[in-house]
Amino acid sequence: MKTFAILLLAGNSTRFVSDKKKQFFILKDKPVLLYSLETFENSKYIDEIIVVVNESDLDDVKQEISRFKKVKHLVQGGQVRQESVKNGLDAINEDGYVLIHDAARPLVDEEIISSLVETLKDYEGVTPAIKVVDTIVKGKDGIISSFEDRDSLYRIQTPQAFRVKIIKFAHQKFADKNASDDTTLLYMLGKKVKIVEGKEKYKKITKLEDIDSLKEFIK
Repeated sequence: MKTFAILLLAGNSTRFVSDKKKQFFILKDKPVLLYSLETFENSKYIDEIIVVVNESDLDDVKQEISRFKKVKHLVQGGQVRQESVKNGLDAINEDGYVLIHDAARPLVDEEIISSLVETLKDYEGVTPAIKVVDTIVKGKDGIISSFEDRDSLYRIQTPQAFRVKIIKFAHQKFADKNASDDTTLLYMLGKKVKIVEGKEKYKKITKLEDIDSLKEFIK
């Protein structure tokens, strides 16, 4: 079966204070988006790449991705992340595996791709995640209202991997959910989502200061 990668570039970077959107920001010597693209292009597991982008960024992205042979589709993003993912999934016309990844997490590597694809042989959905080590509380009106059991808490990352048929079905069934990630939809179907070990370097760029911490991982 083929393994597809959907790379999401359609975010608006509302919390990233810069004259450039985070996916186009220069990290060390190249735009953020190229890190994930190069990893997927060079991965022995990935057969095709679908890039999802805002219409306003279409020309810029075309220039950046023209040399990538595995990029088969350039798809317009939606108003929210879930809609953008669905648009990417609609470009896949056969069964197989699919990795869904936020370009704002540039340091994805072959190790996690391998782990996800191999784990999909036994599960319908897989996500990297990191166990929470800080004390976690709930608060109301600025006051602690309860303490959470951190032993059962994780921070989910991407790429997340799925069997194409089941994640397509989940997006169709819960089209109005506006989920923040795709494992939510599989969970709502009553399916098991396997957790594999993530890494701190898979962190998402949200604010400008996140760039500095990623530079340390590149070193």
